[in-house]
Amino acid sequence: MQTNTNLTSPPTWAGQVREFFHAERPPYGLAIMRMLLPWVVLIDGAPRLFHVRELYSSDGAPAPLWEAYGLTDLLPIFPAPVAMAGYTALVFCLLAVSIGWMTRFSLIAATVLYLYFIPLDMISTANKYTVLSGHALFILSLSQCGSIWSVDALLKRWRTGQSAPLPRFPVWPQRLIQLLVGIVYLSAAFTKLRTPSFFSGDQLVYWMLTDTTARNPLGDWMSMYPALAPLTAYTTVIWEVAFIFVAWRGLGRIGMLSVGVVFHALTWSMLGLIVFPLLYCVLYLAWLHEADVERMTGWWRRRTPADGSEPAVIAGERPRFRWAEWCGPAPSAAAFSLLLAIAAVVAVELEQRADRYGEHRAEGRYALREVPEERVQELLRGDKRLRSSDKVFAFDVGSQLVGGILANRRDAFGYGEEVIVQCSLVPPHEDMWVEINLHDLEGRLISRNGQFAGRESFRVSHTHIFGKGLPPGEYQWVLRFDGQDLAGRPFRLGDIQQASGTTTAAAVVE
Repeated sequence: MQTNTNLTSPPTWAGQVREFFHAERPPYGLAIMRMLLPWVVLIDGAPRLFHVRELYSSDGAPAPLWEAYGLTDLLPIFPAPVAMAGYTALVFCLLAVSIGWMTRFSLIAATVLYLYFIPLDMISTANKYTVLSGHALFILSLSQCGSIWSVDALLKRWRTGQSAPLPRFPVWPQRLIQLLVGIVYLSAAFTKLRTPSFFSGDQLVYWMLTDTTARNPLGDWMSMYPALAPLTAYTTVIWEVAFIFVAWRGLGRIGMLSVGVVFHALTWSMLGLIVFPLLYCVLYLAWLHEADVERMTGWWRRRTPADGSEPAVIAGERPRFRWAEWCGPAPSAAAFSLLLAIAAVVAVELEQRADRYGEHRAEGRYALREVPEERVQELLRGDKRLRSSDKVFAFDVGSQLVGGILANRRDAFGYGEEVIVQCSLVPPHEDMWVEINLHDLEGRLISRNGQFAGRESFRVSHTHIFGKGLPPGEYQWVLRFDGQDLAGRPFRLGDIQQASGTTTAAAVVE
């Protein structure tokens, strides 16, 4: 007697890999990414349209990336009219990508032009997010992201007069973008692991206190709590390492992407980054599943009241327009080419009329003014030392350390308590002998405490426990180096076990 079983053998590893890359899905996430990615690129790219002559043409002052590696003439640098026409074509193609018009051609042209203009200006154009956006545009050009929610799909529907079934394509372009994000996170974590100043929080605190990139609403406030910086640093590295291994399905996908959105939102509010966090949030659309879209559309249908009217068109059929022959590929390409040529010609003409170099003035071209000799000598002199007070970043008194950073600030202490006095230094600085001395309020020295701070040091800490030998009263810690008393922190010593107070502003003695 023979037993017939329908047990299915588990898929092999090769089969799982094939399914991972070649399973057919509707390109929902890539289509939305196609709509949004050009606008993120244009946040920083559109204003450069008014400075093409200076940044990207042989008539200006481009800074090609390849010159930093000792190469010459790796790519041609064109005159201003040609560069202006090319950059205008880049902007036009990005806008066409967003609406899905001539999608494949627009993506290929935008990728080529984008990757040409980026290395022409390594000072201000080439950066981390231009590299990521260039990779994303290239991968989208290999995908079918224009098959839905696009002008191309609409024209095809008008031309055929029928509503085609939802297209499904292999998912490998979407997987490539997912792997791109995960590998970049993993590489960033490895870089941070070799950067001690990242884990100490110094890099983050210095960045939060500046508005170099853009205004950071929470930066100043967060810098008042430096102990959060090392905690944030360790959390960031753990999340970046775990991302590529966890963010694929289920709760891991939801958790990792949610943390990523919060993380990138904080990089805007704390560090002033704008394009970089928006770019990553757009790339997260590669994790959009078909079930997610079905849930959202179902939720929308439930919220939309039905009016009871019958549909005017039978399912699968649509009225064919009389002018449907104008919706073909050839007329669409002709219209695209005509508008692109008009945009390029108009941009070149407007740039010529702007006359940024004064070439058409009666007085002739603008001329650079020579810097006065006194200013040149001031800029080139090397005998002027940095002021001692400029080497001090902070001088605080507290009782707790987190990751080597003073976590709290106090101005009242009791006998037997551990007091931590910490001086944060501003790099670069030379090898220093730093003293953290105890004075009374009248300036008399009670205790001298010195230690060496190497040129690689970011902070110096002194720990002290008060015994009963010092009477209660008001005292101060004084920071001294280079033969000068630079800053002081007053505090109160009393016969208590625990005392806390508010931070008192440092008294600058210099």
